[in-house]
Amino acid sequence: MGSITAARALSTWAWKAALLGGVAGACTTLGSFARREIRRRGYSSWEDCLCDFKTQPAIFQVMHSHHAQRGETVVSQEWGIVLSRPPVWLRRLLHHGSQVVATLNPLHPYVERVTLTPQEAHQLAALLRGALTEETASPVSTHIIWKREVLRQPRRLFDSCTRRLFPVEVPSERLLRASLSLAAIWDPRSNLPLPFEGSLLTTPTGTRIDCIGWTPAQVSYCTARIQR
Repeated sequence: MGSITAARALSTWAWKAALLGGVAGACTTLGSFARREIRRRGYSSWEDCLCDFKTQPAIFQVMHSHHAQRGETVVSQEWGIVLSRPPVWLRRLLHHGSQVVATLNPLHPYVERVTLTPQEAHQLAALLRGALTEETASPVSTHIIWKREVLRQPRRLFDSCTRRLFPVEVPSERLLRASLSLAAIWDPRSNLPLPFEGSLLTTPTGTRIDCIGWTPAQVSYCTARIQR
């Protein structure tokens, strides 16, 4: 009886050791893959990064978002967690964790930093209004600038943030103080610009920014391919 019990215990130990070894091997393989992908994609190191994880006193960690066109306005609503003055170790963990999760995302979603010329920005406004005609495709006579606005700031631990991007017509005398081009983060899946502002708009035009999660708002400067 004792030998049978010992054999069962040995078998259980061997099964657990094999399971732990398999998990450790899988984690090592995924870790090596993630490190190679981070280098290949040109993500910023912690020392060089301009992400909110590093620079902002409070961090709004987006967990889910939804953006849509409402007339000529693009509205984005984000849901997430507000982290007020997190410690440096947690900031670094969020920075490196976002890069790892982005490399392991099987669908490889991304957004792109674009700059629309004044005529393209004007045509986009006309398209969103549903009034693009042959006349609007010709040199424009109406001056349009695009503005960003935060309609709702997150304040509680679990909260939402609402932003919008919309065109505004301006008189000619104000053009010296206004930019007619549109610097934006473009979502190729919805074919719409996102109402983002901040460090993402400082990346070079044409930069691909990989999504951390499943929605376009789950992006960060950490996952911009700028150091290739």
